Amino acid sequence: MITGIEIRNHQFSKSLFGFRPEEVREFIEQVAHDYENLYSENALLKENIQKQLFELEKYRKLEATMNNSLILAQQTAEELKLNARQEARQILDDSKRSIAEMLAAYQELMKHLNVFNLEMKSQLQVELELLDSNIKKNQELGAFFSKPEIQDLLDKLNQLQLEEDA
Repeated sequence: MITGIEIRNHQFSKSLFGFRPEEVREFIEQVAHDYENLYSENALLKENIQKQLFELEKYRKLEATMNNSLILAQQTAEELKLNARQEARQILDDSKRSIAEMLAAYQELMKHLNVFNLEMKSQLQVELELLDSNIKKNQELGAFFSKPEIQDLLDKLNQLQLEEDA
């Protein structure tokens, strides 16, 4: 690439009817000045592009990191939801099993309680029958001892004792 100095120092060959040297020099000076400005501006733009590319690469890496983080967060959230569902199912299954066991134990207890109540009722009926039988025997004995013959006999026995004592 040609530089501004090379443009300024360039020598043209002379001809008989050539251009006016002063105009050529002014024009060359103007072209060299514009060229230097464009060259400097181009260098600044290239440097700026390099900075922007560096920043762009930095943001692309940041975007990739954020995307990876987002994917990881989504995967973690899905795993947490799956684990929570599994734990909820396990708790529900355990609860169902516990309820079934409690109901079975309750039913077994109710069977034993019913058997106990029937046995107790039977025993109480036997005891009531014995009590009724004893009451009846007591009434019979009472009736027996209330008979006039037994009363006469008792009176005579009492008199016998009295006579012996006398």
